[in-house]
Amino acid sequence: MISGRFEPPGQQYILLPGRSRLLQQHPVLIPAALIIGSVVLCIASFFVDTLFPLLALIGTPGVLLCLSIAVVLGVSGVLASIISLIEGIDRHRLRTTTFPKAKGA
Repeated sequence: MISGRFEPPGQQYILLPGRSRLLQQHPVLIPAALIIGSVVLCIASFFVDTLFPLLALIGTPGVLLCLSIAVVLGVSGVLASIISLIEGIDRHRLRTTTFPKAKGA
């Protein structure tokens, strides 16, 4: 047996070029990480003066910075989850239409 090539019986993974095996097995990983990062930054914006005192010294409004980054992460996470859903539906349709049933049989 070749090391690193073990796959459990009954599970088949189609490896696509450019995507890691972790992301193929868990396609929700990146959208969930983006949305969780957005929520964490929203919570951190309440405590921005104590978490990032350097921003307070400079005079930069840290709340706006945290909230704007949180909005960007949230929108990116929603878009990534929509794209993941569309890819899953497309992949499922591709499998069902690849081998059509014979007519009249």
